[in-house]
Amino acid sequence: MAQSIPKEFIDSLLEKANIVDIIGGYIKLEKKGNDYWARCPFHNEKTSSFSVSENKQFFHCFGCGAHGNAIGFVMEHANKTYPEAIETIANSLGIEIPRNKDSSKQFEIKKTIQKSLEDAKHLYEENLKTSDAAIAYLKSRNISGVTAKLFGIGYAEDEFQNLNKNLGKKYTESNLLDAGLIVKKDKNAYDKFRGRIMFPIFDTSGKVIAFGGRNIVDDKKIDLAKYMNSPETALFSKKRVLYNLNLARNDKSSKEYIFVVEGYMDVVALYQAGIKNVVATLGTAITKDNLEQCFKYTKEIICCFDGDKAGEKAAWKGVENIMSVIKDGDEINFVFLPENNDPDDIVNKGGNELWKEIIKSKTSIEDFIYKKFSKDSNLDTAAGKTQYLKKVDELLKPLKAPIMKKMLHESLSEKIGAKYVSQVGEVRSKNKTKKNFASSSPLQKAILILLHHPNIKIDQDLLQDNRISDNKGIILIKSILSEIEKDVSTNMGRIMESFREDEKTYRTLEKISMMKIMKLEWPDKEFNACLCLTIKNFLQQKLDNIDSMNLEEFSNLKKEMSEIQEKAKNF
Repeated sequence: MAQSIPKEFIDSLLEKANIVDIIGGYIKLEKKGNDYWARCPFHNEKTSSFSVSENKQFFHCFGCGAHGNAIGFVMEHANKTYPEAIETIANSLGIEIPRNKDSSKQFEIKKTIQKSLEDAKHLYEENLKTSDAAIAYLKSRNISGVTAKLFGIGYAEDEFQNLNKNLGKKYTESNLLDAGLIVKKDKNAYDKFRGRIMFPIFDTSGKVIAFGGRNIVDDKKIDLAKYMNSPETALFSKKRVLYNLNLARNDKSSKEYIFVVEGYMDVVALYQAGIKNVVATLGTAITKDNLEQCFKYTKEIICCFDGDKAGEKAAWKGVENIMSVIKDGDEINFVFLPENNDPDDIVNKGGNELWKEIIKSKTSIEDFIYKKFSKDSNLDTAAGKTQYLKKVDELLKPLKAPIMKKMLHESLSEKIGAKYVSQVGEVRSKNKTKKNFASSSPLQKAILILLHHPNIKIDQDLLQDNRISDNKGIILIKSILSEIEKDVSTNMGRIMESFREDEKTYRTLEKISMMKIMKLEWPDKEFNACLCLTIKNFLQQKLDNIDSMNLEEFSNLKKEMSEIQEKAKNF
C-alpha cells in the first residue's frame, strides 16, 4: 500500500504539514521558548519532557527517548501503519493521496502546473534582459540587478501570444490555463500578464506557485489594474500565501520578529536595504493562515500599514484574525506609516536607520484595541464603560491563550478605570526533565549537527578527502547532503523520512537524532572540525599499525598528522 504512494507526495505532505498542529490534535502542547512541550504520551511522567520543534518538524522525549516526525507520531500514538498515518495526515489537510487513477491524475496536473510556472519564470527573466522599459522602471525604483535576480523578477512582454509562442510546444492550452498563465474568452486564449514587471510567488520550499504583475504600460484607452495576481489554482490561494516567506523564514532576525507589509515592492526594497525578515500579503488583509504561517518562524509579528483609514481597517482585520491563532508567548504589534509613505519610500529616503526609527513607534495590540473601542463608547458614563467591556469580551472570546487573555482583560479594563476579575485559572509552569544522550564519535556528532543545521557551509576538501572516502559515516553524510540539495528548505523530520525505506540507515539516523546537541554558535565550524578529527583518527590508526622500522612511511604520516592539525585550527 505504501509503495503505491509516490515519494514526491510524501515529501510534499511533510512540507505542508506542521508537526505542532498534527501532534496538537492529539495532546495539549504548551509553547516555551522556541519549542512546544507536553507530558509524554508514551510513558507516565509528572513533568513535561516531551518536546516538539516547529523549525525541525521533529518531536523528542527526553524521558523515554521517543522521537520522530509527524508520520512517526501518528503511527505510535494512534497505533497506525505507515500508509494509514500518511492517510490520516493527508485527510487532516484536505489533501487526496494519489493512489487511484483520478488522484494520481490530479497529482500529475499539479506537477505540470509547477513546471510550467517555472518555465514561465525563466522566460520572463530573459524578457527583462532585453526590455529597456522594464529595466528603466526597476532602476527608477532603485532595484539593483542583484536584487532582481535574487527575487526572480522578470518582464511579461506586451503581447497576447508570447507564452504560446515560447511554451506552446511543451505545454497544451489546458496546461497553461490550469496554471493561470493564460485566460480564455469565447474561443480565444491569450496571455494573462502583458506589459508587466513579474514577481514570482514561491511556496516555503522555494517552488514557484504563482505570479504577481505590476503594470508599466501606459494605455489611455484601457484602465488597467496597477497590480495583478495569478488566479486561484490547484497550487495557489492568495489567502494562504505570503510573498517572500521562503526567504524571510531563513533569516536569523525572523526568530525574533517578522514584518508584514502590503506589497511586493515594499518587500523587495526592504530586503535590499538589509531588512530581510519581511513578508507581504497578496492584496488582502492579513488572514488567519498568514498569521499561523508567520508564528511557525517567529515570536513577534509587526504589521506595517499606511496611516490612513484603509490601513487602520486592514490592521483591525489583523486584530480580529489573530484572536483564534495567537498563543501565549506570541506577540503582535502594529506600525502606522507616515502619510503618503510606503516602506520602499522610507528606505529610499533614509535606508535601514530611518526604518528602525519609524518602527520604534509601534503600537501594541492592547493600545490599538483601546483606541478603537474608546472612540465608539462614551467612557465618562457607566453605560459607556459597560459597552466598551462587552466589546472587549466579545473580541477576546476566541482567544485560546489563557495568560494573554487574562493580561489583555486586565490592561484594557484598567485603561478605563474598571476592575476586571479574571476567570482564567493560574497557569503553572511545568518543569521538564531532560535525559542526555552523548555522541560517541566525531562523525556521529557531524551527522547530528547536519540534521539540526541542514544549510551549514562545509569544507568540500575535507568531505572529499580520499583518506576517509570509504568511511560509512562519510558516505551517510554525502547521502544526507544529496537529499538537502534537492530541497534547501528541508528540516530534520523530512531528512529522516527520506531514508525510511533503508531500514539500517533509518535506524542509525534515529539513534543519532536522540543524542543531545549543545547550542552551537558556529555549527559549520564544529562540523568541519569533526571531519578534521575523523581524518586525524584515521592517520593515528595507520600510525599505530605501521612497522616502526619503516621510517619513510612513519615520517609521511607524521607530516599528514601535522597538516590536518594545522587545518583544524581554522575551526
